[in-house]
Amino acid sequence: MPAISVRGLDEAQLNQLKEQARQQGISLNRLVLRRLTGESSEANNRHHDLDGLAGTWSEDESDAFSTAISPLEQIDPELWA
Repeated sequence: MPAISVRGLDEAQLNQLKEQARQQGISLNRLVLRRLTGESSEANNRHHDLDGLAGTWSEDESDAFSTAISPLEQIDPELWA
């Protein structure tokens, strides 16, 4: 099977890839293959997109958000007839 080298990867990027592979319990090679092929394993697919927001809202901010989205929670009976 052919092999490739990746040039221009800095130490921080390499460390990030290694950490992701470790968190998913897979090899660095498997992680790179998954990324290249678009393969994912839902059980091992960890997302950290909103980690910076989790638990940061005050109670007032949370209430304001709930109030703002409350119209979106209403069901239009005509759409379900």
